[in-house]
Amino acid sequence: MGFTNPFKKVSPEELKTKLSMSEQRLTAREKELGKKREAARAKAKEALSEGNDREFRVASRRYSMVDGQVNTIGSMVEMAQSMTDVIEMQTGLKEVVEIGDNLGKWQKELGFDTSKLEGAVTNIRTSMEKVNTATSMMTSSMDAAMNGGSELSEIQDSLRSELLAELSTDTSSKDELSKKIKSEMAESE
Repeated sequence: MGFTNPFKKVSPEELKTKLSMSEQRLTAREKELGKKREAARAKAKEALSEGNDREFRVASRRYSMVDGQVNTIGSMVEMAQSMTDVIEMQTGLKEVVEIGDNLGKWQKELGFDTSKLEGAVTNIRTSMEKVNTATSMMTSSMDAAMNGGSELSEIQDSLRSELLAELSTDTSSKDELSKKIKSEMAESE
């Protein structure tokens, strides 16, 4: 009789096969116990309708025990499914890690200094975060200012009137100056 090594590493495919078989067995057992649970429930209901308190206690106890087993097996089925998902993700991650490792080696062979590259990327991210923070602050300030409502529109109206008055005097001054220049140029000719 040969001994099996309990510490022997199992391949992901072997583990997936074992998990699949276990999941099928557990699912079959869960269905079988589900039928027993429903039978115990029906018996408890019948005993209760007949007023047989003793039969109800026996049937409801049986129902409770079987229901606990069904719930436990259901949890085990979920665990087996989750483990299968983890194995699939692990396989994919293993490939990604290998590719990442190869990329790192190739970068070194090409003469890239990955630490400088990572530092530059970190600086860029930090700068972008600062710009985003400043933008958020400016947006918040503008929103607060814009929500000033009537006070803001009164200030805007007042400023508009002031500026229009200034512009009209500037325009008339420029017109007078240009007339003087034209008249002086006409006299000199």
